[in-house]
Amino acid sequence: MPRTVVKILIGSAVAMVVLIILSGVAGYAVGYVFADDPDAMARFEVAVAPVVLGVLGVGLMSAALWTAVLWMRSIDEAAREAHKSAWFWGGSTGMMLGGIAIILSFLPQASEWRLPFTFFDRDDPAIHAAIGAYAMILLMLLGYGVAWAWWWWKRR
Repeated sequence: MPRTVVKILIGSAVAMVVLIILSGVAGYAVGYVFADDPDAMARFEVAVAPVVLGVLGVGLMSAALWTAVLWMRSIDEAAREAHKSAWFWGGSTGMMLGGIAIILSFLPQASEWRLPFTFFDRDDPAIHAAIGAYAMILLMLLGYGVAWAWWWWKRR
């Protein structure tokens, strides 16, 4: 692997770890400050927490995109083509499979389906939408991995 790629991956990993650590420290500090006043903590969660999480999300996703752009610019043309082909064929196939699940969810029987787990003891539409989005991304990435391996296997 070229040194440039290694530098990009290490730098990006460090940046993301720093952002995650800073968010953990901030969360601990907020909990410490509001430990004696649950009402103030509830007001903080409603007013400030969405903004903080939004800023953190934008920071992490921007760092991930920046890493991907630098990495894509640093690889050779064959590797670039492998990833583009894998994303198109594998990602599209994974999205097709997720689309089938979405179509099946319109059946009347779908109202009886229950998730075998919940997150944070939640069972509301927002968490179900998030789980669906994660499942779609997972299927796309799984398809991408299979298509990428297939692309290289055919050209070995």
